[in-house]
Amino acid sequence: MSRRQPAQPCTVTLDRGAAGALATLLPLLGCGEEAAVLGFERLASQDSLSPELRGPLRTIAVDERVHDALLRGLQAALPRHGPDSVPRHVARRFHRGLQGGDVATHLAQIAGIDAAVCTILSRLLRRSAPLANDPIVAGILEHIRRDEVRHVAISRTIAMAMIDRRTARDVAADARAGLTTLLAFGGSSFELLGVDPDRLCKDVGTLPKGLFPQ
Repeated sequence: MSRRQPAQPCTVTLDRGAAGALATLLPLLGCGEEAAVLGFERLASQDSLSPELRGPLRTIAVDERVHDALLRGLQAALPRHGPDSVPRHVARRFHRGLQGGDVATHLAQIAGIDAAVCTILSRLLRRSAPLANDPIVAGILEHIRRDEVRHVAISRTIAMAMIDRRTARDVAADARAGLTTLLAFGGSSFELLGVDPDRLCKDVGTLPKGLFPQ
C-alpha cells in the first residue's frame, strides 16, 4: 500500500456544539475511508478480476485516499475532545472485518455500507441541519457523498455479475446491521447535528429494495 495523502487543511465556522459533535462522529467516517483504501487496493489486485473491472476499483481506491485526506484535515480543524463517542478501535475493527470474504462478497458488503454512508451524509447535510450552513464542511461531505453514490453503482454491478442477488442482499444487510451498532455510539452527537439517531439507525439497518432487487 502506498503512503497516505497529506491531510487537506481547512477552516470551519461551526458553533462549538456542532463542531464538537462532528468531531466525535468523524472517527466513524475516517476509519471507514482508511479501511476502504486498503479494501479497494486489495480488490484491484485480484487476478480473478479482468483488467476492465480492476480499473474502476483502482479509481475508487484513489477517491478513498482523497476522502481520507479531506476528513483528516477536517478533524484537525475541529476541537479536541475526550474519548471518542464512536470508539476508533471499534470502528476500525468493523470496517477491516469486512475484508475477510471473497471478492464478490466484499463488494456486496461495500455496496451496502456505501449506500448507508450516502444516507448518513444526506441527513447531516439537510438544509435545516447545522453542517449545511458551513460551506467548507458541507462541500467536503457533499464531495464524499457524490463519490460514494458512484462507488455503490460500481460495487453492486460487479457483485451482481459474480454472485446471486439473494446472497448479495444477505451479506449487504448483515454489514449494514453491524454499522448500526457503530451509529448507536454517536446518538447524542447526531441529535446535536439535527439528525434523529433512532430513525437513522432504523433506515441504515434496512437494505434499500433497489440495491440488489429480486
